[in-house]
Amino acid sequence: MLPITDFIPAIRFAIPRFRPQPGRLPAPDAQQEACILHPPATPLQIVAGPGSGKTTVLVLRALRLVIVDGLLPEHVLLTTFTKKAAAEIRTRLIEWGLQLVGYLRQHGPSQLQPHLAQVDVNRFVTGTLDSLCEDALRTLRVATDPAPALLEGFAADALMHRRGLTNTVYNTGTIDPAVAGYLANFTFDGTAPGNVGELIRSVRPIFDRFAHDIIDLPTFQTLPTHTGARALLVRGYGAYVQHLRDTNRLDFALLEQAFLERLRTGRLARFTDVVRAILVDEYQDTNLLQESIYFELFRRSNASLSVVGDDDQSLYRFRGATVELFRDFRTRLATVVPNVAAQRLDLIANYRSTPEIVSFFNSFIVNDPDFSPARVQPPKPAIQAHLPSNGARVLGMFRSDVPTLATHLAAFLHDVFRGNGRVVSGAMGPVTVAKAPQGGDFGDAVLLAHSVNEFTSGFMGSTPRARLPHQLRRELASRNVGVFNPRGQALRDIPVIQQLLGAMLECLDPGSALQSTMRLRGEAQQYLGSFRVAYTQYAGTNPPPVQPHDLSAFVMAWGRRQSQSGKPWPREWPILELCFTLLAWFPSLRDDPEGQVHLEAVTRAISQSATFSPYRALVLHGSGQHDRISVENALRDIFAPIAESSIDVDEEIMPSIPRDRFAMMTIHQAKGLEFPLVIVDVGSDFKTNHAKTRFRRFPDQPSNVTHLEDDLSQPCSVGTLRLQRTALQRTFDDLIRLYYVAYSRPQSALLLVGLDTCLQYSTSIRHTATFWRADGTWAWRTPYSGRRHPPQANNIPLELI
Repeated sequence: MLPITDFIPAIRFAIPRFRPQPGRLPAPDAQQEACILHPPATPLQIVAGPGSGKTTVLVLRALRLVIVDGLLPEHVLLTTFTKKAAAEIRTRLIEWGLQLVGYLRQHGPSQLQPHLAQVDVNRFVTGTLDSLCEDALRTLRVATDPAPALLEGFAADALMHRRGLTNTVYNTGTIDPAVAGYLANFTFDGTAPGNVGELIRSVRPIFDRFAHDIIDLPTFQTLPTHTGARALLVRGYGAYVQHLRDTNRLDFALLEQAFLERLRTGRLARFTDVVRAILVDEYQDTNLLQESIYFELFRRSNASLSVVGDDDQSLYRFRGATVELFRDFRTRLATVVPNVAAQRLDLIANYRSTPEIVSFFNSFIVNDPDFSPARVQPPKPAIQAHLPSNGARVLGMFRSDVPTLATHLAAFLHDVFRGNGRVVSGAMGPVTVAKAPQGGDFGDAVLLAHSVNEFTSGFMGSTPRARLPHQLRRELASRNVGVFNPRGQALRDIPVIQQLLGAMLECLDPGSALQSTMRLRGEAQQYLGSFRVAYTQYAGTNPPPVQPHDLSAFVMAWGRRQSQSGKPWPREWPILELCFTLLAWFPSLRDDPEGQVHLEAVTRAISQSATFSPYRALVLHGSGQHDRISVENALRDIFAPIAESSIDVDEEIMPSIPRDRFAMMTIHQAKGLEFPLVIVDVGSDFKTNHAKTRFRRFPDQPSNVTHLEDDLSQPCSVGTLRLQRTALQRTFDDLIRLYYVAYSRPQSALLLVGLDTCLQYSTSIRHTATFWRADGTWAWRTPYSGRRHPPQANNIPLELI
């Protein structure tokens, strides 16, 4: 093997990225080296600040385990939280691994060559934990265990409703009153779910928590409050789980639960026998079930274990993540595996952002003294900037109303990426904010916000109001600049999707002949009708191609089941094939990046329906009553879920943001990403101190998620850990972490935007993002009396433009 003292020099020679260059900081630094070279036999906890190179450390530590310690890539397991992060890790492993192995084959010691001959860097085991669990249950199971089918969200919800909730908590079209009263505790406005869609959305987080929190169900259902409702929910959950087991299907929560069960019973020995190293990214977003999997893997395989995370960047409490598991990693591991003492190392050197940005988010994370006990103890040191200053302070753009803000922000972006830049004041004099000299485009910028919905939800029939994302889209469009915000609207509200779905409906069920006789929920009937109207209006424009057949002719022929080619109509027609055939008349769904994401959501809905719908997303012909029933099933199992907004848009299918588009995304989506210019919307929605917006800025009551944590604390083994902080404190913690993540994404420039009312000294619109503390005090002490006199945040200037 390669001597450990030779590993860092080898990567500096072998991998071009790490070769010393004039004016460039060498990598890895001393902190990173300590993590990479840490002894494999001692479990390692890496507390990694933003921009500190944690992905680099994970990849190089994995390569070190192969080159220095003699493991093969197939012995090394690396997990992370998102598909994009997993793809990034795999790309680096292969690229750097090939460079390192190739170099060592020429220049490495002779005793290393037999091992290198066996190394195939493509065989590192990487992915999200869900993907790895699914792959192992399929390919490495014992012969008596069947390979499970994994259900996507809406398919799982459909079966939860039909096989779990029906005849337990939902009977003869009515939600059990006791259950409704219990669920009202966890809805946004404290009202009970009023229909099946709301019931499903209320129950799904609870059922997922049963698995993620490893809830003791007998204890849960005998708690003194809401006992009847709890018993009904447990019964419904049991029926749902039993049906999935009987049909060999799993949802995502049950997937991990099944993996853990088979681990503990020794039925994944083919997996554990080859694992020699476990490296876990984003450990701060681990839930109890996932921690149990990692600990069981470690215990059974005796593998090297390394976890990396940042408690200050934990964002996924709503998915069951428990940041205390990362905070207490060393003590919890020693409890499960005695005589094991893990070591903690910190990464605090930031190679992403300018010193001004680093100083800003350093000040933000320590602004509220009440947040300090929620952090790893002792807290990681202040992050140290290692990039030179570009002279630009943190910027602010605040205007009197949203249309004005959108206009001025669009002009700023156009100046930066299409003009000569925008000159702003800076710490060292005037500074020009412009695209990089070597080239750049709108893909180098992003708008981050708590929500990037382009319209408010219509309440009690009111007309939705255009929010900043839509106003900005419109202003940029007037400057011939596109936007990438595929989650800006619900799938059912996107005009081209309405037109496509309407065309499909008219093909399957001309004139609503069957739809009008079905007992679909009111929301579904309303939107299915809207889809048909949208199609009719679009077809009236006679869109190309019109040869050899126009759209209307195709749809009418399909509705009559008459082939335009003269061939006999097939006995079975896949609805997915119909969808793809219609794309000829909807080019934006093929060619536009947002359209491609939206089309994927539609096709995924069709494909997933085949996993639970009786006719497997097929339309029959010539089979008697089955012709009609197959169409009815398609309406109920494919189109109704889209109409009820049960289908999520997954922008992760895009490998990267189009370079010529301006991206908008939620702060959650931006986790792990970085951009030269980051714009954070801290207050475009907050004109007044409205009670319904407080949860997004300065909560006065616990969030639904923390309230549910409290309710589940007794039957959950980590309940006491969570209760070390009150539900309201945890709600504030989540907001502080959210904006810390946002403020640490930029490389060169950070711009905060909102309405003037958010910065007025006497404002009642308090917001953690603008340095308000939970005790009601404000860190920006200098009164705001106009753009000429910006406030000071702990002596960090906010340069208003």
